[in-house]
Amino acid sequence: MKRLLPFFLLSIFLFGCNSKSAKDTELNNLVNLVLGEFSNEEQAKNDASYAHLNLVNARIWKDKPGYWVYSEVSDAKQDLYIYSQRIVNYKRLDSTSFISTSYIIDGAKDFESGWKDPNIFDELTMDDIEMRRGCEVYYKKKTSTIFSGKTDKGSCISSIKGIDYITSAFVVSKDKISVWTRGYDQKGKQVWGKIKGPFKYKKQ
Repeated sequence: MKRLLPFFLLSIFLFGCNSKSAKDTELNNLVNLVLGEFSNEEQAKNDASYAHLNLVNARIWKDKPGYWVYSEVSDAKQDLYIYSQRIVNYKRLDSTSFISTSYIIDGAKDFESGWKDPNIFDELTMDDIEMRRGCEVYYKKKTSTIFSGKTDKGSCISSIKGIDYITSAFVVSKDKISVWTRGYDQKGKQVWGKIKGPFKYKKQ
């Protein structure tokens, strides 16, 4: 038994090192940059054509594999006027890229401002959310604190009348998230969304 003890201790040491080294630092960095409270207040003040919005991303389901985030966009001037609620899963796609997949929440209204108490999402199951197929965002690392991502053109089909598909482009950096979402008709003409450029949310 005494002869086995050093081998047992060595096994624990090596296993611990391998587990630690297996952690995906780049994916973790991307998710940490996304998390928090953001606002485009400065942009809205400088250009009245942009509504003043708040964006909040909060980590949920920490007991589930991968990174799960509740994302909410609301009107900063109208309390409880929420434009968008999504659950987003972030994971590595391959050696050089990452993917985020968004889900629609069944009974989303019950989870408005849920970022204030992320435990509220523990009552949800995978049967309570619906994947937005074709709307996946593919990210590439630019630097250790900058990631850019976009949807595939024509794949995120829209249910809004007159809009055939939607595209979204993201730039995630240390203190800011830029989001440019646009809608196109069947001829590929932009018919919805900002023409000037993205919404620029600064971390609060």
